[in-house]
Amino acid sequence: MKTIKRLLFALTIVLMPLPMAAQTDSATIKLLEKEMYRFFSSSENDSFMLVTERLKEACQEAGASQEHLFYKCWANQAIYYFTRINRNRGLNMAQQVHDYAIQHDSKFGLFTSTYAMATMQGNLRRYDQAEKSFYEAIDYQHRYFPDESAAAPYLGLAKIYVNTNRLDKVLDCAHKALAEPGIIMQHKLSAWSYICFAYADPHYTKDDFNQAYAEREKVKQSYGHDDMFGETVNCYYARKNGRLEEALKMAKSFNAMSDRLNLTSDIYAEMGDYKNAYLWHKRYKKYVDSVNTAEVQQLSYEYASQLDLSRAENEAKELRLSNQSIEIRAGIIILVITMAFMGFYQYRRRKRLQELRQAYDQLEDTTTAKERIDSELRIARDIQMGMVPRKFPAFPERNDIDLYAVMKPAKEVGGDLYDFFMQGDSFYFCVGDVSGKGVPASMTMSVVVNLFRAVAKEGCPPEVIANRLNDTLSTDNENCVFVTMFIGVIDLKTGRLDFCNCGHNAPILGQHRAHTSQTVFRYIEMEPNAPIGLWPELEFKGEHIDNIHDHSLFVYTDGVNEAANSDQELFGEKRMLHVLNESSQPFGERLPKSRSHYLIDRMMAVVEQFTGDAEQSDDLTMLCVQIK
Repeated sequence: MKTIKRLLFALTIVLMPLPMAAQTDSATIKLLEKEMYRFFSSSENDSFMLVTERLKEACQEAGASQEHLFYKCWANQAIYYFTRINRNRGLNMAQQVHDYAIQHDSKFGLFTSTYAMATMQGNLRRYDQAEKSFYEAIDYQHRYFPDESAAAPYLGLAKIYVNTNRLDKVLDCAHKALAEPGIIMQHKLSAWSYICFAYADPHYTKDDFNQAYAEREKVKQSYGHDDMFGETVNCYYARKNGRLEEALKMAKSFNAMSDRLNLTSDIYAEMGDYKNAYLWHKRYKKYVDSVNTAEVQQLSYEYASQLDLSRAENEAKELRLSNQSIEIRAGIIILVITMAFMGFYQYRRRKRLQELRQAYDQLEDTTTAKERIDSELRIARDIQMGMVPRKFPAFPERNDIDLYAVMKPAKEVGGDLYDFFMQGDSFYFCVGDVSGKGVPASMTMSVVVNLFRAVAKEGCPPEVIANRLNDTLSTDNENCVFVTMFIGVIDLKTGRLDFCNCGHNAPILGQHRAHTSQTVFRYIEMEPNAPIGLWPELEFKGEHIDNIHDHSLFVYTDGVNEAANSDQELFGEKRMLHVLNESSQPFGERLPKSRSHYLIDRMMAVVEQFTGDAEQSDDLTMLCVQIK
């Protein structure tokens, strides 16, 4: 009922007849502007779009006096569409703002489109690019529009620093926003929201938070309603004051899916319920990856590049106009003293040539640097691949074990890992997947491999290995890097498998049936535990299978089951199981490869056939072992 009333109110404003005078009534525009900011903080999509469309029309009818508000309104539409309705549509709308600004030679339009794109880059977690764009927007506004408030881009930076846990910068940007001239009430309220977010961190006291919360409440009362961060700030208030059950209930009711999943995971962890904390954290990561598709990321990159080019062209245009003015004055001087002009011309020509040579030198240096980086990445890949055992058969002196493994990074280097070694008649092994990709993940991967080998060689059982790895990796883990792992030890004499699954995909066990000479594969039911590195107090649980003689154990990372084709269809767990069951052959049949080698090659071939020309999106690792 409340939403219907607000929609009717919005319609009343939208349908309000405009004065017949040549200029639109400024009171109507102010009312529409107020409603735009009110609905911007809500989830009432229809009301927001009705009000902003009417405000854009009113601003256009009012002419140049409302140019700034026109572009602010349009940029707010693009951001609202991107964050609440459709990301591709929001990016396209930001591009329309940019194109319109270029067409109408509007510096303020370029500023607002830069700000809108920076906001979207931040939501896509392209934080470095977003940070650069926000600072460019602030510089552009201070240079050309010093009387306008730059609070909005400062708040955009504060959001980036909240997400990257740079709390001192959050507070700095929020206070700079509050100090901007002519800051509107909505931005003042948002600035205090970000200050509350910073003080919600355990590094700050409850009194710090409660004082900021009280200041925010004062601004909210003056403003007349809350902003989009209200439910999140209230949840932090309950959490900071020890009311965790209340905070959990509030977090689960959030409208914003990302905040709901992330905060619910954090609160469960604070309550000591690590199983639920991990499950909600996994849903959060999956949701973030699903909304930040490769297509949207590419659109963001292309539009950001166009904005950079447009700003450069605009500044070049001003430079050309300035040069033209100089040339006109120089023409008058030429009539008086031609030789002086020729000398100046020769000087300028030499200077331009020098600048051109410098530009070519810089291009050559850039090319050389890129080639050096490519070479270093190739070396890094060779080093990383050298850290995992790749020589098979791995134990040619033994005939009681059949083993094969493969790792295929999505980039030059990756975060997947596997390792194994023999200690007496005990076969230690692990398969893992570090969160993230590329160089940062590969650095964590190298640490994990070395830690695993060092701890396992002490003869520790899998759950103890997991606990000790977790104690090390969770210390000062400000970036929340974690690794899912399956750690196992097989006694080659008895066939007993002791294992600990640390938030990893369930392995597949192929059971040999003597009466059919076939192998039937099924997923192992086990305790999932949480990944390693998230929570230092976590105690991992170990499990065992009494005898896996003549069984094939297939362990893998999610790069296999989540491999996607060009239609974004996933390979899936059912298809994996089908491939293994269809690939099983009688044990007595002679093969050119070992059985484990055959199964992995077969799985790799089917995955590559399924994905076709689609780019590999994640690292892919498989390990298969059979005890004879």
